[in-house]
Amino acid sequence: MAVWIPVLKAALPYVSNLVATALPVFTSKKEQEASAELVARQIAELQTAVTGNAEAVKGLAAQLEKTITALEAGESDLSRRFAGLQEGLGRCESAASLLQAQTSRQESGAAAMQIRIDALDQQLASERRRGIAIALVAALALIVAVFALLR
Repeated sequence: MAVWIPVLKAALPYVSNLVATALPVFTSKKEQEASAELVARQIAELQTAVTGNAEAVKGLAAQLEKTITALEAGESDLSRRFAGLQEGLGRCESAASLLQAQTSRQESGAAAMQIRIDALDQQLASERRRGIAIALVAALALIVAVFALLR
């Protein structure tokens, strides 16, 4: 419905001209008899009205053609823009799914690294305990050797 508003706005000035010329004001009859001169004058008025109507119709047709051409161009432009927006939306959705997959991979990699770090911490703690135990055994052996020498 809103598409026809510009068409009506463009046509209204011509419609008033058409109506005004379609209702020609004929000369009033002063005599009851139609004289040849009166008929000739009325024919001339009718020809003038028809010529004016034809020019107004041509102007209206030209305005209507311009309006329709502009509407078609606008519709074509909007269709092209909409297609571009749909294409851009598809690319965004694709990029979002790739980012989501990459995030999932990074999260699983981080979890695997955390597991490896925990395992290395446990191994290091175990090696420290073993080193301390070996040092204690060596110290104990040294103390026993010192007592054995002193006796």
